[in-house]
Amino acid sequence: MTGEDLEGRLRCLPDGWDVGRLGDLPTAQVIGYGVTRPGAHTEAGVPMIRAADIQDGRLRGDEPRRIDPRVHEANRRSWLEIGDIVVVLVGRVGEAAVVQAEFQHWNASRTVAVIRTREPDEAAWLNLWLGSSAVRAWCERQATSSTLQRTLSVTALRKLPVPIPPAGLRAHLLRAMRLLEEKGATNARITECATKLSEAHFAREAGEGTPWPEQPLASLVHLVAGKPTPKPDDDGALSEPGTAFVAPADILQSKSPHLYTTERRLPSGKEGRVCAPGSLLVASREDGVRAVMSHVPTAVGRNVLALEPESVSDAYWLLHEICSRGAELVATAQGSAGRELSRKAFAAITVRWPSREVREQFARLAGRLHERARIADDESERLRELRDRLLDGFLSGTFPKGAKASGTSRTQPA
Repeated sequence: MTGEDLEGRLRCLPDGWDVGRLGDLPTAQVIGYGVTRPGAHTEAGVPMIRAADIQDGRLRGDEPRRIDPRVHEANRRSWLEIGDIVVVLVGRVGEAAVVQAEFQHWNASRTVAVIRTREPDEAAWLNLWLGSSAVRAWCERQATSSTLQRTLSVTALRKLPVPIPPAGLRAHLLRAMRLLEEKGATNARITECATKLSEAHFAREAGEGTPWPEQPLASLVHLVAGKPTPKPDDDGALSEPGTAFVAPADILQSKSPHLYTTERRLPSGKEGRVCAPGSLLVASREDGVRAVMSHVPTAVGRNVLALEPESVSDAYWLLHEICSRGAELVATAQGSAGRELSRKAFAAITVRWPSREVREQFARLAGRLHERARIADDESERLRELRDRLLDGFLSGTFPKGAKASGTSRTQPA
């Protein structure tokens, strides 16, 4: 099911189902977006959920943005409660997660909408619906474009059609989905552990007392500065197939240090300079610089730097070197939000540079760990596809076995 046929499909639900708009549901309240003026990052401040912290249906709190307690107190409306649903409004619009106990009384940023529900199953059902590919596609169609980001308004979000299943059928579906979520959580843990093991091994190699010589980055890689996003085609979308186009959000919001695909692609003739697989792609925000290794040819957008090293072993070493110094390297960026990376300033930084033998030995181990993380991520992607098929089966009345679709036409709420 695609975003285009979502509303038509919901007119033909099985008997006992209903449909309502998100903003009209009696058991859910769309509170709206969060803090519009968070101010500078405050190390001892209150954590704030951003769009980048919502990934694959879960909240990540490992590197939270923190706001001054006075700003937090002035924005009590967006204080998070257990069971709230947070929805991405900027970037990966429509992605959602349920707030767990560890995030209670955190705040939310302007890039996130907050939905408050009355009971856990209601939150689980809405989170499941919001996490479907059909709803993500619907949100994309409602979003507006800027140079770097897609933006979904709270007004549009309130109009999202929501199917309401009979209570018994809803419980049956949620039980099935919890099994998929548990396996997905295991895969996420595998990815996290493999990545942290790789980081720990780098920390040992780079800091175990050996005074490695330092080299200016410009002598080790070729740096490519990103260009503004080309204008979209007449239909308002960038064409596929084509070259993967990388904006800062693709790097900053990536859950992995590797990049295999992007949502936007450029057709031949519009991509400009194409960076080969194995390049390092770097972006910045005020709390740090982030880097990923690309595995496909890419064209980079404004405020993205591409680093083209001479070998895979050099790429793995530099990837970990940059990631380990993310907070320090933000000094090479310009602008109040620390997002405008200076090619000249970044090229001038010095990096620890051990012998080729050390770099190659590290790359062999890091490569195996990163490959294990990739396998877990691939399996999680298949689980998300299965989740969509299961949901589609419930909506059509073909699953569980014996449930029949009535084919009755339903009128969408105004």
